[in-house]
Amino acid sequence: MVLRKIMGLFVCALVIGSAAFATAGIPDPTETVATMPNAGLDDVVLFNLPSGIGSPFAEAQIKDDGAVVDATITMTVRDAFAAVVANFPAEDMWLESNDGGMVPCDGGTTADFNTNDDGETSWVNPLNAGGFSEDVCVVYVNGLELNGAPFTLFFNSADINGDGTVNILDVSQFSSSYFGAYAFAADFYADGVLNVLDVGRLASGLGGSCP
Repeated sequence: MVLRKIMGLFVCALVIGSAAFATAGIPDPTETVATMPNAGLDDVVLFNLPSGIGSPFAEAQIKDDGAVVDATITMTVRDAFAAVVANFPAEDMWLESNDGGMVPCDGGTTADFNTNDDGETSWVNPLNAGGFSEDVCVVYVNGLELNGAPFTLFFNSADINGDGTVNILDVSQFSSSYFGAYAFAADFYADGVLNVLDVGRLASGLGGSCP
C-alpha cells in the first residue's frame, strides 16, 4: 500500500513536471499584454498600401477628424507562468481586423521584430495590406487571439478591393464614392470628407502590389 502511494505521488510529480515543461516559454494569451496609446478614447484609422509605403503607426489619424495620432502597438509576451518570452519569432505575432475587411499580404501584418530580452515587440512600420475595416483590430500571438486587446484601430487602403494591387479597379470604386455618396473605404485621409487629399493617397499607391 505504501509503495503504491509512493508510486502514485511519483507519477503525479512527473505529470505536473511535464505540464510545466510543455508550457514554459510558450506565449500565453492571458498573460501577454498589448498596449496602444489612447486606446479606447478615439476611433483611429491607419492607411495601408500593399507595397508597404502607407502610413506608419505613429501617423495614424482620428476617424472623421484627420488629426494625426500615435497608434503604435507594443506587446510584452509572457508564458503561463508570467515569465517573459524572449526571441519569439515576429512571424508568429500578427494583426487582423475582426471582420476580415483589412486584407494583409503574406506576412504583411506581423510584428516588426522578434521579442527582445524583455519579451517586447511592437508594430511601428507601415503594414503591407489592402481592404478596409471599421471593426476592431485583434492581436494574435502563436495563433491565439490576445485576451483584452482588441483596439479601436480601423484600416483603409487605396487597394479598396483587397486584391493585393492598386489598379484601375480601385480607381473605379474610388470614383463612384468621390462623385457619389460618401464611403469610409474611399476616405484615405480619414477626415470625414472626400477631397484632393484622398486623391493624392490613391495616386501614391497606384501600381503598387504585395511583395
